[in-house]
Amino acid sequence: MMTGSLKRFAITPYGQSYRLRLETEGGGTFEVTASFEQLDLMSEEIDRRLDADEDQELPSGLTG
Repeated sequence: MMTGSLKRFAITPYGQSYRLRLETEGGGTFEVTASFEQLDLMSEEIDRRLDADEDQELPSGLTG
């Protein structure tokens, strides 16, 4: 699997679930469907990751 930089994303209702569309800087797209519960778990994990990163000190000489 090739990794690319995220350019944009969208989340739209799709029946009883949601459609996630991710677009890379290179123009590639990827779509998946997810339930409310799955999106909720994703948002919790994103929050945990960002909180953990925020708690880490930046290397010397860098500012936030």
